[in-house]
Amino acid sequence: RRVHGAGKKQCAIAYFGEGAASEGDFHGAMNFAAVLKSQTIFVCRNNGYAISTPVRDQYAGDGIAIRGLAYGMQTVRVDGNDLLAVYLAAKQARELCVNNSEPVLLELMTY
Repeated sequence: RRVHGAGKKQCAIAYFGEGAASEGDFHGAMNFAAVLKSQTIFVCRNNGYAISTPVRDQYAGDGIAIRGLAYGMQTVRVDGNDLLAVYLAAKQARELCVNNSEPVLLELMTY
């Protein structure tokens, strides 16, 4: 099964912070996109805090990228404070997404 518009050189982008990755909607969206091969780029800005909760109190591990891999998605992690690195990673994520007709997770490590 494919989502309407699959194979076209276009994609959707969902932007969120790492705190949202602890919500059930995040997992539903990632699973839905992975199973249906939705051309979606999930962009996570990981600044180490969800409102005022540090990540050490939120989850084990070093970030959100591993969750994309767990859903079978191509995943790119980059220094979110490096504008050129973010541009190149976003460009790579889009190419992976539209050329393979599948979702991609892009994690921007900031602060």
